[in-house]
Amino acid sequence: MDYNNRDSRVYREHDDASLRDIPLVKDKADNWEGYDTVFIGYPIWWGIAAWPVDTFVKHNDFSGKTVIPFATSASSGLGDSGRQLQQMAGTGNWLEGKRFPSNVSESTVQQWVQSLNL
Repeated sequence: MDYNNRDSRVYREHDDASLRDIPLVKDKADNWEGYDTVFIGYPIWWGIAAWPVDTFVKHNDFSGKTVIPFATSASSGLGDSGRQLQQMAGTGNWLEGKRFPSNVSESTVQQWVQSLNL
């Protein structure tokens, strides 16, 4: 997963999008219908959501759900990653996301979640 190494899997997938359809251990959540609010977290890779998240988004129906994206990144901002996932999903009420630095504290994340007033 060393994105600086041209021979790494993630680097090859970056250059060839056809390699990105990564099978996940689980692409559907248990009791999916029981969730009204869904947080989708991911690292930012080359300015977009890490593509393994795409598989999850494509395999789930977000109708009737509030979706809140959040990401970690050492240097990149959130960019359009949340909107891109929203377009991919095609359903759901997607809220503005939040980007956290890689060294974010648990209390900072808790404060953000509490500020959402869900």
